[in-house]
Amino acid sequence: MKTVKLNSRFKMFRKYGHVVALRFNGWSNMIAPYERACRERLGSEYKNYSWSGHFGTRSGRVDARPYWITFRNESDLTLVLLSVNLTQNG
Repeated sequence: MKTVKLNSRFKMFRKYGHVVALRFNGWSNMIAPYERACRERLGSEYKNYSWSGHFGTRSGRVDARPYWITFRNESDLTLVLLSVNLTQNG
């Protein structure tokens, strides 16, 4: 998992104004707690565009497609990261 600052090169920045993202190297079981925290704290991704989870394009033939969770506000990313951390430790 990597935290990425989005700019005009990214589709979600241009289309919905998302400014930060979590980038995972393909699909894994580690993603589910983050998406669950997003749905519980921020609501459904289909009713509002404050966050979105989707697969990106692969960089080569053998690379896995990255999975992105993008956020419109940096504070939403902070809320999700703290929520997942608290539920895993507590």
